[in-house]
Amino acid sequence: MPPASGPPPRRGQPPRAGEVVDHEPVVPAPFRVMDGYVLSAVTGGTGSYRHHDGLIQPIGPGTFTIVPPGVPHWYGTPPGQPWTETFAVFAGPLFDMLAGSDVLAAAGPRSPRPAPSIAELRTVLGARPRSARAAERQLLALADWLLDTAEPDDGPVPSDAVAAAAAMLAGDLSARLDMRSVAVQVGLPYDVFRHRFARELGESPLAFRNARRLRAAANLLRVTDMTVREIALAIGYTDEFHLSRRFRAHFGVPPRDYRTAR
Repeated sequence: MPPASGPPPRRGQPPRAGEVVDHEPVVPAPFRVMDGYVLSAVTGGTGSYRHHDGLIQPIGPGTFTIVPPGVPHWYGTPPGQPWTETFAVFAGPLFDMLAGSDVLAAAGPRSPRPAPSIAELRTVLGARPRSARAAERQLLALADWLLDTAEPDDGPVPSDAVAAAAAMLAGDLSARLDMRSVAVQVGLPYDVFRHRFARELGESPLAFRNARRLRAAANLLRVTDMTVREIALAIGYTDEFHLSRRFRAHFGVPPRDYRTAR
């Protein structure tokens, strides 16, 4: 994911992003120092994070490691062991503001529950803005996603089963998921799963997944030139008319009006 081209946005630098897919990550040892904020989102494999003061913390699927600029650090897997990771480096006043509010201040791994959507992160980082305005939108979408990595300061923490289900439901948004099969995979009877999910996260599993799809659609409208039909197919809707109806019910405006107003 090379950085976007075009004039630089006022809120920050275009993110430099990429992925490691089932390979050993390459990070200079013993420590490295970056000139921007570092984000590493691991979805497969295990490793560790090492801070320059000697702190060592584990990293695994669903872990998001964030490191502010200028902090000596290292993260990766044991020699010869692979993992799957989406990473990005970004900087600018918008992210400095988030650091001031503690969203990006502390260096190291975090495991929010439920975890923010990796599919949504990839959507944001994969955008290729063609204008300064579109680049600003990309940075705002990234900042919005980063807010979800902050540990909640109130409210109940979901159980392991519900957190695992939420990660599945926020994953590949184009895939067809049967709610009963999700319940089986997290080890719960369907009725128990449905009621526990709604009690812990405030909405049904299907509503949770639909909300994540519509949020992804909003991001794609803001930071890409994809047509409404292309967006609909990318996030699992049968056609643009189905997406438009759901989008208008959720956001109050049709997709095309949402795009032109932002």
